[in-house]
Amino acid sequence: MWPRSKPYLMVLPATAAIGLLFIGGLVEGLGESIGYSGTGQPCCTFIAYREMLGSADFWKSLALTLRVSILSTIAAGFLGVWIAVSLFMLRRTKTYQLWQRWFQLPMMVPHLAGAYLMALLLMQSGWLSRIFFHLGWINEIHDFPVLINDRFGWGIVLAYAWKEAPFIALMLYPVLMRIHDSWLEVARVFGAGRFHFIKEILLPLFMPAWISSAFIVFAFTFSAFEVPFLLGVTYPKMLPVLSYDLYTSGGLARRPDALAVNIILVAITAVLGFAAYRISGRFKTGEGNGW
Repeated sequence: MWPRSKPYLMVLPATAAIGLLFIGGLVEGLGESIGYSGTGQPCCTFIAYREMLGSADFWKSLALTLRVSILSTIAAGFLGVWIAVSLFMLRRTKTYQLWQRWFQLPMMVPHLAGAYLMALLLMQSGWLSRIFFHLGWINEIHDFPVLINDRFGWGIVLAYAWKEAPFIALMLYPVLMRIHDSWLEVARVFGAGRFHFIKEILLPLFMPAWISSAFIVFAFTFSAFEVPFLLGVTYPKMLPVLSYDLYTSGGLARRPDALAVNIILVAITAVLGFAAYRISGRFKTGEGNGW
């Protein structure tokens, strides 16, 4: 009994603290969003939600947030798969440690610093535009495409893709390391090349971990603040930035609106998380039985 319950008891204090803070913050935010505060609004109403859902600015911000989060997740997901598979194929070479450290480099950079580096790299007066100008590829520095503080959000997408791809690779790589070396040789005996080995063997095995890690990236980019605040435009704002502005500069009267935005973010993330859980369940490979 004790050996089985010991791991759960050891993580109980941290889990209880995190759960208390998360649930407590969620309940408090929900209460204030429906007017249970000293803002002068009637208590237990949904005025803030009606105002948000009836605002064109909110829907533009939601569309921008979903677009940036989905594109960032897709880019980071495919790049993470490429990194993980590349490391798996290179694990027997002499340069494996060098490539491993190179791919891990973005994980050592904080998101705010990564966003600042991306701005220095991609802005019209940044490093890339100057390199292109000196190489003669563009006539003027300002001919470089606008990738930072653009209305589409390309700078945010590139920053998140660069930052989150190593995380997805880190989630996938332990699954790949459980694959025996003889599997590739057996596949070659039956006439399968590297592409078919990756498609028929590797993809089905790491698909559940890939879906789970991709959803984690989506949930983070959907609710993160620093990178959109630095690389985004003033209008429309992504929802986390919109909530921050309403909370800090809108006064007490706008705080229910700001917290309503946060509750909507939580609700959308929960719905998509349930969908990701159901989808990943279809790719179970019996790994719990010791494949």
